[in-house]
Amino acid sequence: MKSKIVAIFTCMLIITLIINVDGELILNNFNLPPPISVDMILEESMFRRMSIREFTDDPITDEELSTILWAAYGIRIDGKQTVAGINNTHAGIIYVLKKDAAYKYDPLNHSLIFYKEGDYRNIVGWQYEAPIQLGLCWNIDKADAYFGSAELGQMGQNVYLMANALELGTVVCGQDPPAIEPLGIPHNEKGLVIMPLGHPIDEYNFVNKPLWISLLPKIEKSSISLTTALIERIENTTIDGELTRKVISHIMWSSYGFSNFLDKSNQEKNNLKRHRTVPSAHGYYPLKMYAIRSSGIYQYYPNILTKIYPVPVGFLGLPILTYMLKIKNGDHREELANLFSENFIASAPLSIVSVLDINMTRPKNHDDLSGEALRKFWYYEAGSSLHNVLLEATALELSSNFLPIQNKFNMCSFLGLEQDYFEPLFVVTIGE
Repeated sequence: MKSKIVAIFTCMLIITLIINVDGELILNNFNLPPPISVDMILEESMFRRMSIREFTDDPITDEELSTILWAAYGIRIDGKQTVAGINNTHAGIIYVLKKDAAYKYDPLNHSLIFYKEGDYRNIVGWQYEAPIQLGLCWNIDKADAYFGSAELGQMGQNVYLMANALELGTVVCGQDPPAIEPLGIPHNEKGLVIMPLGHPIDEYNFVNKPLWISLLPKIEKSSISLTTALIERIENTTIDGELTRKVISHIMWSSYGFSNFLDKSNQEKNNLKRHRTVPSAHGYYPLKMYAIRSSGIYQYYPNILTKIYPVPVGFLGLPILTYMLKIKNGDHREELANLFSENFIASAPLSIVSVLDINMTRPKNHDDLSGEALRKFWYYEAGSSLHNVLLEATALELSSNFLPIQNKFNMCSFLGLEQDYFEPLFVVTIGE
Protein backbone atom coordinates (compact mmCIF):
# COMPACT_ATOMS: atom_id res chain seq x y z
CA MET A 1 0.00 0.00 0.00
CA LYS A 2 2.79 2.42 0.93
CA SER A 3 4.58 1.87 -2.40
CA LYS A 4 1.36 2.64 -4.31
CA ILE A 5 0.92 5.89 -2.41
CA VAL A 6 4.48 6.97 -3.11
CA ALA A 7 4.23 5.98 -6.77
CA ILE A 8 1.11 7.96 -7.55
CA PHE A 9 2.38 11.10 -5.88
CA THR A 10 5.80 10.76 -7.47
CA CYS A 11 4.02 10.88 -10.83
CA MET A 12 2.58 14.24 -9.78
CA LEU A 13 5.98 15.85 -9.24
CA ILE A 14 5.90 18.10 -12.31
CA ILE A 15 7.06 21.68 -11.84
CA THR A 16 4.10 24.11 -11.82
CA LEU A 17 4.60 27.58 -13.32
CA ILE A 18 2.24 30.53 -13.53
CA ILE A 19 2.54 33.37 -16.03
CA ASN A 20 1.49 36.74 -14.70
CA VAL A 21 -0.12 39.55 -16.72
CA ASP A 22 3.30 40.83 -17.80
CA GLY A 23 4.29 37.45 -19.20
CA GLU A 24 6.85 36.83 -16.46
CA LEU A 25 7.28 33.42 -14.90
CA ILE A 26 6.47 33.19 -11.18
CA LEU A 27 8.23 30.34 -9.42
CA ASN A 28 6.38 30.57 -6.10
CA ASN A 29 4.23 27.54 -6.86
CA PHE A 30 5.67 24.19 -5.86
CA ASN A 31 4.69 20.57 -5.71
CA LEU A 32 4.54 18.83 -2.37
CA PRO A 33 6.43 15.59 -1.69
CA PRO A 34 4.40 12.36 -1.44
CA PRO A 35 2.48 12.12 1.84
CA ILE A 36 3.74 9.88 4.60
CA SER A 37 1.84 6.62 5.10
CA VAL A 38 0.82 6.75 8.76
CA ASP A 39 0.56 3.42 10.56
CA MET A 40 -1.37 4.64 13.61
CA ILE A 41 -4.58 2.64 14.03
CA LEU A 42 -7.71 4.66 13.26
CA GLU A 43 -9.29 4.33 16.71
CA GLU A 44 -6.06 5.33 18.41
CA SER A 45 -5.98 8.53 16.34
CA MET A 46 -9.51 9.22 17.60
CA PHE A 47 -8.48 8.40 21.18
CA ARG A 48 -5.66 10.95 20.86
CA ARG A 49 -7.72 13.70 19.22
CA MET A 50 -7.39 16.89 21.26
CA SER A 51 -7.00 20.62 20.77
CA ILE A 52 -3.55 22.19 21.07
CA ARG A 53 -3.29 25.95 21.62
CA GLU A 54 0.40 26.55 22.33
CA PHE A 55 3.15 25.74 19.87
CA THR A 56 6.93 25.88 19.59
CA ASP A 57 8.72 27.75 16.82
CA ASP A 58 9.97 24.50 15.29
CA PRO A 59 9.14 24.40 11.58
CA ILE A 60 6.75 22.02 9.88
CA THR A 61 8.53 19.91 7.29
CA ASP A 62 7.29 19.71 3.71
CA GLU A 63 6.60 16.00 4.23
CA GLU A 64 4.45 16.72 7.30
CA LEU A 65 2.54 19.51 5.56
CA SER A 66 2.08 17.30 2.51
CA THR A 67 0.62 14.50 4.63
CA ILE A 68 -1.80 16.76 6.50
CA LEU A 69 -3.05 18.51 3.35
CA TRP A 70 -3.54 15.21 1.57
CA ALA A 71 -5.47 13.84 4.55
CA ALA A 72 -7.58 16.98 4.72
CA TYR A 73 -8.63 17.16 1.08
CA GLY A 74 -6.30 15.20 -1.14
CA ILE A 75 -6.91 12.88 -4.07
CA ARG A 76 -6.76 9.14 -3.43
CA ILE A 77 -5.42 6.42 -5.71
CA ASP A 78 -8.95 5.79 -7.04
CA GLY A 79 -9.40 9.47 -7.97
CA LYS A 80 -11.82 10.23 -5.13
CA GLN A 81 -11.07 12.71 -2.35
CA THR A 82 -10.34 11.91 1.26
CA VAL A 83 -13.67 13.40 2.38
CA ALA A 84 -17.15 12.76 1.05
CA GLY A 85 -18.84 15.54 -0.90
CA ILE A 86 -22.11 16.86 0.52
CA ASN A 87 -24.81 16.19 -2.09
CA ASN A 88 -21.99 14.72 -4.23
CA THR A 89 -20.35 18.15 -4.42
CA HIS A 90 -16.92 19.21 -3.22
CA ALA A 91 -16.73 22.89 -2.38
CA GLY A 92 -13.81 23.02 0.08
CA ILE A 93 -10.75 25.26 -0.25
CA ILE A 94 -7.62 25.33 1.91
CA TYR A 95 -5.38 28.38 2.24
CA VAL A 96 -1.91 27.66 3.60
CA LEU A 97 -0.42 30.67 5.36
CA LYS A 98 3.35 30.44 5.67
CA LYS A 99 6.03 32.95 6.63
CA ASP A 100 6.80 33.94 3.05
CA ALA A 101 3.34 33.97 1.48
CA ALA A 102 -0.21 32.65 1.36
CA TYR A 103 -0.91 29.66 -0.88
CA LYS A 104 -3.88 27.62 -2.03
CA TYR A 105 -3.76 23.87 -1.84
CA ASP A 106 -4.35 22.20 -5.21
CA PRO A 107 -5.59 18.64 -4.46
CA LEU A 108 -5.47 17.46 -8.07
CA ASN A 109 -1.73 18.15 -8.45
CA HIS A 110 -0.95 17.92 -4.73
CA SER A 111 0.76 21.28 -4.86
CA LEU A 112 0.68 24.75 -3.35
CA ILE A 113 -0.42 27.55 -5.65
CA PHE A 114 0.99 30.97 -4.84
CA TYR A 115 -1.76 33.37 -3.80
CA LYS A 116 -0.28 36.44 -2.15
CA GLU A 117 3.17 37.46 -0.94
CA GLY A 118 3.65 38.32 2.71
CA ASP A 119 3.24 36.87 6.18
CA TYR A 120 -0.49 36.67 6.96
CA ARG A 121 -0.21 34.29 9.88
CA ASN A 122 -0.57 36.92 12.57
CA ILE A 123 -3.15 39.31 11.16
CA VAL A 124 -6.14 37.16 10.30
CA GLY A 125 -7.71 37.22 13.74
CA TRP A 126 -7.02 34.04 15.68
CA GLN A 127 -5.46 33.92 19.12
CA TYR A 128 -2.87 31.15 18.72
CA GLU A 129 0.46 31.60 16.94
CA ALA A 130 1.96 28.72 15.00
CA PRO A 131 4.48 28.16 12.14
CA ILE A 132 1.63 27.46 9.68
CA GLN A 133 -2.01 28.45 9.62
CA LEU A 134 -4.63 26.65 7.54
CA GLY A 135 -7.66 28.65 6.43
CA LEU A 136 -10.67 26.46 5.59
CA CYS A 137 -13.11 28.02 3.13
CA TRP A 138 -15.79 26.90 0.69
CA ASN A 139 -16.95 27.99 -2.76
CA ILE A 140 -20.38 29.60 -2.34
CA ASP A 141 -21.22 28.79 -5.96
CA LYS A 142 -21.04 25.09 -5.11
CA ALA A 143 -22.53 24.87 -1.61
CA ASP A 144 -24.54 26.91 0.85
CA ALA A 145 -23.22 27.91 4.27
CA TYR A 146 -24.55 24.79 6.00
CA PHE A 147 -23.35 22.13 3.60
CA GLY A 148 -20.11 23.97 2.87
CA SER A 149 -19.42 24.08 6.60
CA ALA A 150 -20.22 20.38 6.99
CA GLU A 151 -17.65 19.51 4.35
CA LEU A 152 -15.10 21.69 6.13
CA GLY A 153 -15.92 19.76 9.30
CA GLN A 154 -14.77 16.58 7.59
CA MET A 155 -11.61 18.29 6.38
CA GLY A 156 -10.84 19.79 9.78
CA GLN A 157 -11.34 16.41 11.44
CA ASN A 158 -8.72 14.88 9.16
CA VAL A 159 -6.33 17.72 10.03
CA TYR A 160 -6.84 16.92 13.72
CA LEU A 161 -6.32 13.18 13.33
CA MET A 162 -3.34 13.33 11.00
CA ALA A 163 -1.58 16.17 12.83
CA ASN A 164 -1.78 14.25 16.10
CA ALA A 165 -0.57 11.06 14.43
CA LEU A 166 2.52 13.01 13.32
CA GLU A 167 3.03 14.38 16.88
CA LEU A 168 1.90 17.81 15.70
CA GLY A 169 -1.09 19.73 16.98
CA THR A 170 -3.94 21.98 15.93
CA VAL A 171 -7.18 23.58 17.10
CA VAL A 172 -10.27 24.91 15.34
CA CYS A 173 -10.53 28.70 15.62
CA GLY A 174 -13.84 29.98 14.29
CA GLN A 175 -15.25 33.48 14.37
CA ASP A 176 -17.79 35.61 12.57
CA PRO A 177 -16.87 37.48 10.41
CA PRO A 178 -14.37 34.86 9.21
CA ALA A 179 -10.79 35.28 10.35
CA ILE A 180 -9.44 34.71 6.84
CA GLU A 181 -11.08 37.84 5.40
CA PRO A 182 -8.05 40.17 5.81
CA LEU A 183 -6.24 37.95 3.32
CA GLY A 184 -8.59 39.18 0.59
CA ILE A 185 -10.12 35.97 -0.72
CA PRO A 186 -12.26 35.96 -3.91
CA HIS A 187 -15.87 37.13 -3.69
CA ASN A 188 -17.22 33.61 -4.38
CA GLU A 189 -15.36 32.09 -1.42
CA LYS A 190 -16.33 32.18 2.23
CA GLY A 191 -14.04 31.43 5.14
CA LEU A 192 -15.09 29.61 8.29
CA VAL A 193 -12.19 28.52 10.49
CA ILE A 194 -8.46 28.91 10.96
CA MET A 195 -6.40 25.95 12.17
CA PRO A 196 -2.91 26.74 13.52
CA LEU A 197 -0.47 23.91 12.89
CA GLY A 198 2.70 23.29 14.84
CA HIS A 199 4.61 21.27 17.43
CA PRO A 200 2.96 21.29 20.89
CA ILE A 201 4.95 23.01 23.61
CA ASP A 202 4.12 20.10 25.91
CA GLU A 203 4.51 16.61 24.47
CA TYR A 204 1.49 14.35 24.25
CA ASN A 205 1.15 12.12 27.28
CA PHE A 206 -1.77 9.69 27.31
CA VAL A 207 -2.58 6.86 29.68
CA ASN A 208 -4.84 4.08 28.43
CA LYS A 209 -7.73 4.04 30.90
CA PRO A 210 -10.79 2.57 29.16
CA LEU A 211 -14.14 3.46 30.71
CA TRP A 212 -14.27 1.28 33.81
CA ILE A 213 -18.05 1.07 33.72
CA SER A 214 -20.27 1.06 30.66
CA LEU A 215 -23.71 -0.15 29.64
CA LEU A 216 -22.40 -0.68 26.10
CA PRO A 217 -19.58 -2.95 24.86
CA LYS A 218 -16.20 -1.31 25.41
CA ILE A 219 -14.27 0.30 22.56
CA GLU A 220 -11.33 -1.62 21.12
CA LYS A 221 -8.90 -0.85 18.33
CA SER A 222 -9.32 -2.35 14.87
CA SER A 223 -6.43 -3.36 12.60
CA ILE A 224 -6.83 -0.56 10.02
CA SER A 225 -4.57 2.49 10.02
CA LEU A 226 -5.73 6.07 9.66
CA THR A 227 -4.16 6.29 6.19
CA THR A 228 -5.85 3.08 5.02
CA ALA A 229 -9.24 4.21 6.32
CA LEU A 230 -8.93 7.46 4.37
CA ILE A 231 -7.97 5.55 1.22
CA GLU A 232 -10.68 2.89 1.48
CA ARG A 233 -13.64 4.98 2.72
CA ILE A 234 -16.51 4.76 0.25
CA GLU A 235 -20.24 5.43 0.28
CA ASN A 236 -22.62 2.64 -0.82
CA THR A 237 -26.33 2.48 -1.54
CA THR A 238 -26.55 -1.26 -0.86
CA ILE A 239 -26.70 -1.54 2.91
CA ASP A 240 -28.30 -4.40 4.85
CA GLY A 241 -27.40 -7.25 7.19
CA GLU A 242 -27.18 -7.36 10.96
CA LEU A 243 -24.85 -5.62 13.40
CA THR A 244 -23.71 -6.86 16.80
CA ARG A 245 -24.02 -4.76 19.95
CA LYS A 246 -20.24 -4.39 19.92
CA VAL A 247 -20.22 -2.99 16.38
CA ILE A 248 -23.10 -0.61 17.18
CA SER A 249 -21.25 0.56 20.29
CA HIS A 250 -18.15 1.33 18.20
CA ILE A 251 -20.11 3.22 15.56
CA MET A 252 -22.03 5.33 18.10
CA TRP A 253 -18.81 6.03 20.00
CA SER A 254 -17.05 7.30 16.89
CA SER A 255 -19.87 9.77 16.27
CA TYR A 256 -19.63 11.64 19.60
CA GLY A 257 -18.03 9.54 22.32
CA PHE A 258 -15.22 9.84 24.83
CA SER A 259 -11.61 8.70 24.50
CA ASN A 260 -10.22 5.58 26.13
CA PHE A 261 -7.17 7.70 26.96
CA LEU A 262 -6.68 10.04 29.87
CA ASP A 263 -4.70 13.16 29.00
CA LYS A 264 -1.72 13.56 31.34
CA SER A 265 0.10 16.20 29.31
CA ASN A 266 -0.99 19.12 31.51
CA GLN A 267 -1.41 21.36 28.49
CA GLU A 268 -1.97 24.94 29.59
CA LYS A 269 -5.53 26.23 29.04
CA ASN A 270 -6.79 22.66 28.97
CA ASN A 271 -8.47 21.11 32.02
CA LEU A 272 -10.17 18.24 30.19
CA LYS A 273 -8.76 14.87 31.08
CA ARG A 274 -10.77 12.67 28.72
CA HIS A 275 -11.32 14.13 25.26
CA ARG A 276 -14.11 13.56 22.73
CA THR A 277 -13.89 12.07 19.25
CA VAL A 278 -14.79 15.45 17.69
CA PRO A 279 -14.21 19.07 18.75
CA SER A 280 -17.03 21.43 19.70
CA ALA A 281 -17.29 25.21 19.80
CA HIS A 282 -16.79 26.40 23.39
CA GLY A 283 -16.99 22.75 24.44
CA TYR A 284 -20.80 22.90 24.30
CA TYR A 285 -21.32 19.58 22.48
CA PRO A 286 -24.96 20.33 21.59
CA LEU A 287 -25.55 17.46 19.15
CA LYS A 288 -27.79 14.53 20.03
CA MET A 289 -27.38 11.21 18.25
CA TYR A 290 -30.43 9.05 17.58
CA ALA A 291 -30.00 5.44 16.49
CA ILE A 292 -32.71 3.82 14.36
CA ARG A 293 -32.65 0.02 14.45
CA SER A 294 -35.14 -2.75 13.70
CA SER A 295 -35.93 -2.95 17.43
CA GLY A 296 -36.70 0.74 17.89
CA ILE A 297 -35.36 4.30 18.08
CA TYR A 298 -32.69 5.05 20.67
CA GLN A 299 -30.92 8.14 21.97
CA TYR A 300 -27.18 7.71 22.47
CA TYR A 301 -25.75 9.16 25.68
CA PRO A 302 -21.94 9.50 25.62
CA ASN A 303 -22.25 10.09 29.37
CA ILE A 304 -25.70 9.71 30.90
CA LEU A 305 -24.28 10.78 34.27
CA THR A 306 -24.39 14.39 33.06
CA LYS A 307 -28.06 14.23 33.98
CA ILE A 308 -26.88 13.84 37.58
CA TYR A 309 -23.90 16.19 37.91
CA PRO A 310 -24.10 19.49 35.94
CA VAL A 311 -20.43 19.94 35.07
CA PRO A 312 -18.67 19.75 31.70
CA VAL A 313 -18.41 16.17 30.50
CA GLY A 314 -14.93 14.78 30.89
CA PHE A 315 -13.99 17.46 33.44
CA LEU A 316 -11.17 16.27 35.73
CA GLY A 317 -11.77 12.68 34.65
CA LEU A 318 -15.17 12.32 36.35
CA PRO A 319 -16.94 8.98 35.74
CA ILE A 320 -18.48 8.39 32.32
CA LEU A 321 -21.35 6.00 31.66
CA THR A 322 -22.34 5.36 28.05
CA TYR A 323 -25.91 4.31 27.34
CA MET A 324 -28.51 3.98 24.59
CA LEU A 325 -32.00 4.85 25.81
CA LYS A 326 -34.92 3.45 23.82
CA ILE A 327 -37.43 6.21 23.10
CA LYS A 328 -39.72 4.36 20.68
CA ASN A 329 -40.48 0.67 20.14
CA GLY A 330 -40.85 -1.05 16.79
CA ASP A 331 -39.18 -1.04 13.39
CA HIS A 332 -39.39 2.49 11.95
CA ARG A 333 -36.73 2.10 9.27
CA GLU A 334 -39.16 2.12 6.35
CA GLU A 335 -40.80 5.23 7.74
CA LEU A 336 -37.36 6.86 7.90
CA ALA A 337 -36.58 5.76 4.34
CA ASN A 338 -39.81 7.35 3.11
CA LEU A 339 -38.66 10.70 4.47
CA PHE A 340 -35.78 10.58 1.96
CA SER A 341 -37.28 8.40 -0.79
CA GLU A 342 -34.21 6.20 -0.42
CA ASN A 343 -34.86 2.45 -0.21
CA PHE A 344 -31.42 1.57 1.17
CA ILE A 345 -32.27 3.25 4.48
CA ALA A 346 -35.11 0.75 5.06
CA SER A 347 -32.70 -2.21 4.95
CA ALA A 348 -29.84 -0.60 6.93
CA PRO A 349 -29.41 -2.23 10.34
CA LEU A 350 -28.33 1.11 11.82
CA SER A 351 -29.02 4.73 10.93
CA ILE A 352 -27.80 7.65 13.01
CA VAL A 353 -29.62 10.98 12.93
CA SER A 354 -27.61 13.93 14.26
CA VAL A 355 -29.80 16.62 15.81
CA LEU A 356 -28.81 20.06 17.09
CA ASP A 357 -30.25 20.83 20.53
CA ILE A 358 -30.57 24.61 20.19
CA ASN A 359 -30.94 25.19 23.93
CA MET A 360 -27.51 23.65 24.47
CA THR A 361 -25.97 26.36 22.25
CA ARG A 362 -27.05 29.09 24.68
CA PRO A 363 -26.22 27.83 28.18
CA LYS A 364 -26.91 30.14 31.09
CA ASN A 365 -24.09 32.59 31.89
CA HIS A 366 -22.18 31.59 28.75
CA ASP A 367 -21.92 32.92 25.19
CA ASP A 368 -25.08 32.52 23.14
CA LEU A 369 -24.19 30.64 19.94
CA SER A 370 -27.76 29.85 18.91
CA GLY A 371 -28.22 32.48 16.20
CA GLU A 372 -28.90 31.52 12.59
CA ALA A 373 -25.67 33.25 11.50
CA LEU A 374 -23.70 30.89 13.76
CA ARG A 375 -25.55 27.74 12.79
CA LYS A 376 -22.80 26.92 10.29
CA PHE A 377 -20.42 26.11 13.15
CA TRP A 378 -22.77 23.36 14.34
CA TYR A 379 -22.96 22.00 10.80
CA TYR A 380 -19.16 21.95 10.90
CA GLU A 381 -19.36 19.81 14.07
CA ALA A 382 -21.94 17.51 12.48
CA GLY A 383 -19.65 17.10 9.46
CA SER A 384 -16.80 16.04 11.76
CA SER A 385 -19.08 13.53 13.45
CA LEU A 386 -20.46 11.93 10.27
CA HIS A 387 -16.93 11.69 8.85
CA ASN A 388 -15.84 9.73 11.92
CA VAL A 389 -18.72 7.32 11.39
CA LEU A 390 -17.76 6.77 7.75
CA LEU A 391 -14.15 6.06 8.77
CA GLU A 392 -15.13 3.74 11.62
CA ALA A 393 -17.49 1.85 9.32
CA THR A 394 -14.56 1.41 6.94
CA ALA A 395 -12.38 0.06 9.75
CA LEU A 396 -15.11 -2.46 10.62
CA GLU A 397 -15.42 -3.49 6.94
CA LEU A 398 -18.97 -2.15 6.71
CA SER A 399 -20.86 -0.13 4.12
CA SER A 400 -22.09 3.36 4.90
CA ASN A 401 -23.69 6.43 3.39
CA PHE A 402 -25.19 9.71 4.53
CA LEU A 403 -27.80 12.25 3.49
CA PRO A 404 -28.50 15.84 4.55
CA ILE A 405 -31.90 16.33 6.13
CA GLN A 406 -34.00 18.62 3.96
CA ASN A 407 -37.40 18.42 5.69
CA LYS A 408 -36.58 19.23 9.29
CA PHE A 409 -40.23 19.39 10.39
CA ASN A 410 -40.91 15.81 9.28
CA MET A 411 -37.75 14.55 10.92
CA CYS A 412 -38.63 16.25 14.21
CA SER A 413 -42.06 14.62 14.03
CA PHE A 414 -40.44 11.25 13.35
CA LEU A 415 -38.22 11.59 16.43
CA GLY A 416 -40.90 13.23 18.60
CA LEU A 417 -39.01 16.52 18.93
CA GLU A 418 -40.22 20.13 18.96
CA GLN A 419 -38.97 21.94 15.88
CA ASP A 420 -38.52 25.22 17.78
CA TYR A 421 -35.81 23.66 19.93
CA PHE A 422 -34.22 21.03 17.71
CA GLU A 423 -32.72 21.03 14.21
CA PRO A 424 -32.00 17.66 12.55
CA LEU A 425 -28.85 17.85 10.40
CA PHE A 426 -27.78 14.52 8.82
CA VAL A 427 -28.62 10.84 8.71
CA VAL A 428 -25.83 8.27 8.36
CA THR A 429 -26.60 4.65 7.49
CA ILE A 430 -24.35 1.71 8.33
CA GLY A 431 -24.54 -1.98 7.50
CA GLU A 432 -23.01 -4.83 5.57
